[in-house]
Amino acid sequence: MPERSTTSQTVAIGTEATPGTAVAATRRLGSIGFQMGVQTETQNRRPTGQKYDSLVTLGQEWTEADIEGAPVYPELPYIFSSLINAATVTQIMDATTATGAFRWVFESNSFGEDAPKTFTIEQGSSFRAHRVSNGIITDFTLEFDREELSIEGTMLAKAIEDGITLTPGATMRDQVPVLPKDVSVFLDATAAELGTTKLNRALSGSIDIESRYAPLWVVDASQPSFVTTLESNEAELSFSILQMADAQAMANLTAMRGGQTRFLRFQAQGPTIYSGTTPIRHSFVIEMAGQVQEVEQFDDEDGVYAIGWTFGVVHDPTWNKAYRVEVVTNHGQL
Repeated sequence: MPERSTTSQTVAIGTEATPGTAVAATRRLGSIGFQMGVQTETQNRRPTGQKYDSLVTLGQEWTEADIEGAPVYPELPYIFSSLINAATVTQIMDATTATGAFRWVFESNSFGEDAPKTFTIEQGSSFRAHRVSNGIITDFTLEFDREELSIEGTMLAKAIEDGITLTPGATMRDQVPVLPKDVSVFLDATAAELGTTKLNRALSGSIDIESRYAPLWVVDASQPSFVTTLESNEAELSFSILQMADAQAMANLTAMRGGQTRFLRFQAQGPTIYSGTTPIRHSFVIEMAGQVQEVEQFDDEDGVYAIGWTFGVVHDPTWNKAYRVEVVTNHGQL
């Protein structure tokens, strides 16, 4: 008798044209895993004079998926297209020659609506499979040091549809990892200077985007789960840096006391995509405006006297944004 083995539970993703309308899942992601689970809100019913519950009634049902993985240049657009906004994608040209490199720019509108992408996720095998629609990434953390880069997050989706047939022939893009040796971190006093002042003793750090979206529930018997998602007014964005407690690090103390904004650039450059007049490489850039909101105590970090700073992300009126993400890779479509 066949069994449902864990190792056979493949995961594939499809980009929805209309949020919540399921599509064929034709792409496998080699760098990101989804651990899905059914979520519910229920009510226990027990009338007066009865010792035990009579029944449990189901109210809301949805799906959450834990995301774990590592950044890979060709697959990063899947994350940020959902987490932030639909990208502006342009092919990079060498005069009139197509280079095969594409620039993806993700920006959030501080004063208006964003239009993120949603996904259909299929999981299972020929034994049994399920899928979810309206999958949207609500939380994201990138942690980095000289040893490792890792991604964690959460996806919100509608209630699971069980007993589906998997879309055949899902394919995977080339895996081009973002390596720790690719990364540099910059912190500057103005947006115009972004990427100028490299932190020479940045030991580790993280970039966090939390609670970007929330579900909309309505009283409608035709809807088995939430109807759509909305941008949350509880979103929290921050970046943290652990530094040797040198002059660069302690300059953040002055910025904190003066309520001054600092501009982060996390920058990674990978292998060459195009070797021409101007070579083009895979790249990954996160830029954020932030003000110090928390300071860690001085402590030892592998023999280095270090201090950690957490910056809350803020909208900067001169820059006219709070943050942006740019990915250069060798494909122009999800």
